[in-house]
Amino acid sequence: MPATISVRPDGVGVITLDSPPVNSLGTELVTSFKQEFPKLVQDPKVKAIVVTGKGAMFCGGAEITEFAVMVAMGPEKMKENNPVAALSEMMDMIDASPKTTVAALNGPALGGGGEVSLACHYRVAAPNSSVGFPEVNLGLLPGGQGTQRLPRVAPLPTAMQMILQGKPLKSDAAKKNGIVDLVASGDLLAEAAEFALSHPPAPISKREVPKTNRFMVAAGALESGLNTAVKAAPLMVAPRSIIKCFEAACSKKSFREGLQVEMEEFTKLVFSVESAALRHLFLAERMAQKVPGVDEKPAPLKKIGILGAGLMGGGIAMCFVQKGIPVVLKDAQQDWLDSGMKKIESLWAGQLKKGRLSKDKYQQYMGLLKPTLDYADFKDVDMVIEAVPEIMDLKKQVFLDIEKNTKPDALICTNTSGLNIDDIAAVLKDPSRVMGTHFFSPANVMQLLENVRTSKSSIRTLSTGMAMGKLISKKCIMVGNCDGFVGNRMLAPYAGEAKMLLEEGASVEQVDAAAVKFGMAMGPMALGDLVGQEIFWKQRKAANDMKKQTKTYYGPYELTDWLCEQGRFGLKTPDPKIKANGRGIFIHRGRDKMVDPEVVAKLDEVRKMKGMVPRQVTDEEIVERLFYPLINEGFKILEEGYVARSSDIDLAYIYGYGFPPSKGGPMFFAENYTGFKKILEKLKVFDAQAKERYTKNSQYLPVHYFEPSKLLEACAAKEGTKVFPGQTLIDVVLKEFRKSGSAGAGPFSKL
Repeated sequence: MPATISVRPDGVGVITLDSPPVNSLGTELVTSFKQEFPKLVQDPKVKAIVVTGKGAMFCGGAEITEFAVMVAMGPEKMKENNPVAALSEMMDMIDASPKTTVAALNGPALGGGGEVSLACHYRVAAPNSSVGFPEVNLGLLPGGQGTQRLPRVAPLPTAMQMILQGKPLKSDAAKKNGIVDLVASGDLLAEAAEFALSHPPAPISKREVPKTNRFMVAAGALESGLNTAVKAAPLMVAPRSIIKCFEAACSKKSFREGLQVEMEEFTKLVFSVESAALRHLFLAERMAQKVPGVDEKPAPLKKIGILGAGLMGGGIAMCFVQKGIPVVLKDAQQDWLDSGMKKIESLWAGQLKKGRLSKDKYQQYMGLLKPTLDYADFKDVDMVIEAVPEIMDLKKQVFLDIEKNTKPDALICTNTSGLNIDDIAAVLKDPSRVMGTHFFSPANVMQLLENVRTSKSSIRTLSTGMAMGKLISKKCIMVGNCDGFVGNRMLAPYAGEAKMLLEEGASVEQVDAAAVKFGMAMGPMALGDLVGQEIFWKQRKAANDMKKQTKTYYGPYELTDWLCEQGRFGLKTPDPKIKANGRGIFIHRGRDKMVDPEVVAKLDEVRKMKGMVPRQVTDEEIVERLFYPLINEGFKILEEGYVARSSDIDLAYIYGYGFPPSKGGPMFFAENYTGFKKILEKLKVFDAQAKERYTKNSQYLPVHYFEPSKLLEACAAKEGTKVFPGQTLIDVVLKEFRKSGSAGAGPFSKL
């Protein structure tokens, strides 16, 4: 049974939430609880009741997968069979108990779990427990009476932080704020039982909202809280609904009237596309770990080798050290190694100074990091990740050097962002121990990790790579070995069209502003300065093909090539002459930036050279030309079999490229916001315009990124087809593609 009951010798009945792994409040648990709880109430031997969770979790909240079923019902059917109403009935049952009810918080009480604890008359918490309401991160609000109960026990600023911003409180902080009544010092269950026997029933629903909370609402505290939440996440819709619920709780409305407001706002949110997008991402993270066919036990990772102490290598080293994994950090020259170590040390020292890192932890980190110039120090590592410059011959040479100095079963990984990993691995005696580990810069901050499978990667290697990503808390996806992998391959048309729009008449500021208004963390020009304007320039130089007339074309080169030839790569290249801490498209001074006047002049020069007459470009056209070819490339990657599912692409763009979470990622956006047909029609228009451009002007190369993917065409033909709750039409059509043999030759094409 998901809810089990027992009676202690002291007469305290215990009902335990038992639904592994996190005791989530799915239909089965709620139904079971509603059947078992009355038995304790009606049992004359039971004097009081304790509610607790099994294992290390009190309750992780609602069962997220059931929301898709709820939405599939539609608003009308949901009125007749509302799972949230059933949860609310469970809360009422606990609240109305004539016997004292105490929540024994044996671990985190999150979302619905926090609401179950507030439905109890009192709360006794283990020292390592916490209470939180993260629903806002799913575009929702606590729909199990939480918005009405929390302001009755906690100060309004605390309630707003917890629900508006999703910030949990540890048990001691929860006690200080009136949410927890006692932090146990010994046996949690025994202390909760004793507390229950010594206190009368005291339902929160019967309590008045504290006068200070009412005064704060009258003084404008809710408006201030809303402004803070909206500033942090401008596209989120849940904060406004949460404020309405708080207003109801702190007004003259009754508890029941407040619950009615909560249910109305919750229903509105659960049917919103923004919440669907955030729930999609929540589930996508969990699915990404389940790579089809990668089912072997991973190798242990007790010690890691990193080759290259630069910005990337140093950042990767920090990821492992911060998880308690010893790291051997090697570079070829002492000054390079010293510089890398100094950078790492300064970052941790900065955290120490700000109080974010204890002195003991700082010393522990430094003790786990061993700098070296000697490959022999890799003799006992379990994995080596090389992060040397993007030069194929150099990569091959260091792979041979690593092979000579490591255990035969040690994994050898490359952090390349664009070179063919099969070619690098081919120099080894055993290429099965190789895979790509494409970290994003700065690696100690950025969450995305693209693990790249080669044609020879063993299942053990791949499994270990995915376990490694989880170990260091990355949002990890598995991709195939194609040009640019997933993220950068899709970025190519985005970056190319950004430069093309400039040549046609848009300003740098307009292009970036349109992308930011769409919801991107930054525009394409600012992104170029952040990651380095030289990345694609160096790749083309290494390939001895400065026009790179391949399947992936990065758009007009003249402006950024001119920047790179002058060594202006962006934020990584300061210019003391003009007091800039970075110079590329922009001149960066501190956190401020302005478009470099020399860039504007060069852009005018390029336009004249190509005979381009600047025209007015609308923001709508900018958004369509930036994102539609990017999405189309995503379809091609799926079609060719270089990624398992569309949600993996969405994760890559949310966590690696700043795509707005409330839009769910580019593939979710295509299906749920724009529609396949509109994207397909626009791509055809842009394709015709591009062909006309390069036909008339020999200085422009043909582009292929507007040519519609066959998978996109198939999805457009089936637009509007209903799929099972939790599925996407893209993946349904993709499965048909793969079954019919229409998919490409990538490693996921036969799924």
